[in-house]
Amino acid sequence: MTKDSNTATAQQNGRVNSPQPPTPPPPTAPNNSLGDSSFEHPLMVKQSSSWSRAILWSLMIVTAGTVIWACVAKIEEAIPAQGKLEPQGNVKEVQAPIEGVVKIIHVKDGQRVKKGDLLVSLDPTVSQSQLASLKKIYASLQQENQFYQSQITGKEQSLPSVPIPPQFVSLTKSRAALTAENRLFQAQFDGKTNGMSLSGEQQQRVTSEQQEATSRVTAAKLEINQLQKQLTQAEIKLQANQKKLAINAKILTDLTILAVEGGISRIQYLNQQQEVDSNRAEIAQLQEEKIRLAAAIAQAGAKVENTQAIDKRDLTIRITTNSQRIAEIDGQLTKAIVENNKRIAEIDSQISQASQNLKYSVVKSPVDGIVFDLKANTPGFVTNSVEPVLKIVPETDLVAKVSITNQDIGFVREGMRVDVRIDSFPYSEFGDIKGTLTWIGSDALPPTQIQPYYTFPAKVKLDNQSLTVNGRKITLQSGMSLSANIKIRERTIMSIFTDFFAKTSESLKFVR
Repeated sequence: MTKDSNTATAQQNGRVNSPQPPTPPPPTAPNNSLGDSSFEHPLMVKQSSSWSRAILWSLMIVTAGTVIWACVAKIEEAIPAQGKLEPQGNVKEVQAPIEGVVKIIHVKDGQRVKKGDLLVSLDPTVSQSQLASLKKIYASLQQENQFYQSQITGKEQSLPSVPIPPQFVSLTKSRAALTAENRLFQAQFDGKTNGMSLSGEQQQRVTSEQQEATSRVTAAKLEINQLQKQLTQAEIKLQANQKKLAINAKILTDLTILAVEGGISRIQYLNQQQEVDSNRAEIAQLQEEKIRLAAAIAQAGAKVENTQAIDKRDLTIRITTNSQRIAEIDGQLTKAIVENNKRIAEIDSQISQASQNLKYSVVKSPVDGIVFDLKANTPGFVTNSVEPVLKIVPETDLVAKVSITNQDIGFVREGMRVDVRIDSFPYSEFGDIKGTLTWIGSDALPPTQIQPYYTFPAKVKLDNQSLTVNGRKITLQSGMSLSANIKIRERTIMSIFTDFFAKTSESLKFVR
């Protein structure tokens, strides 16, 4: 029987023979002339069936045990996160509130400072000069306004030491002259110029006007006197003519009787009649002259009164005109005061700002901490209000600030335990630091060049602030990069395989 036939026979009998090593060929008998074919049959070795069953049961038991163990045994599922160490309080960026030039640097990198310690002193020369200039302008405007106000209220005040614009100097002089002129006109109107203290020009002016007014009144009075004399003479003539008329009339009456009786001639009677008529005409003329002279006297008297009234009217007009001009000047001065008050308000604000800037020339530490990233390392450094001069790292416990990807955030909750591994210290040698997840951002941060995907910020509170290796304490520093494993749950090993097969089968649905 051949080897193939033996194998087939064994399979038919339900026996499984394990593979056997090849059987060495039988020893070759010495060749003889007769030959013997009975010695050429192969030798077959059979394996016991108990070994096959034992191996099969062993494999089944191991497989079943492995499956049971995979269904029962649990492992911790963790998600990775990258980040770095940061102080629990934010790093304080110290900026110079104003632009300036650094004069003195009071600290250096790594130096511990307390709140209120001097950090940097800026050159205060510019701020001091600006403040002095603003105060000078402020005082000048105040004095200028006081001068204008005194002019408006009529108080005598000489020009201040500060420069006054020429146009306002001219206005104040004009106002003073108009005010003095009005006082003089009022005194003339009231007739009380004797008690006034007048300048030479004013005295000359008053004297001239008084002389002119007196001469006009005197001329009018002289005319009245002359007319009065003429009236008196006319009255005397009138009285004389009236007496003469009375006599001539009586004579005419007597002659009339005689003429009727023929005692006198007709011519003599007519002459007497003519004399009477002549007297009557002269009396009528004198009466008219008397009336004319009386009217002339009245007119001359009115002229005297009119002369005085005209003088007062002229004074009133002058006073009114001057008052209007004074009001216009006061309006311009008031406008100047308003404009100056606006400038004073602006300058007052600038003075406050300059004073504040002078205080800002000394930069002090806002918190306790350690100086870091000192940029103003030499005097002459130019500061601005945008870039920080230095940073202060607060002396507080460090926390791990990590970024969790969007696909891993679903099971993450505050209070979960975290294994933190510092990249600077290999895990195999230095181990890790345990921590607790204390804060998770409420929204995802947009992608950046470093992290081109959405991430949720989170913070981990460390149980220890140092690593201990062989009794040596290694202090952690802010800014160290780290890898964190956030333990989200425990799951069986079998669930891992089932998830794998589920994802694989799900992906097969989309195979085309």
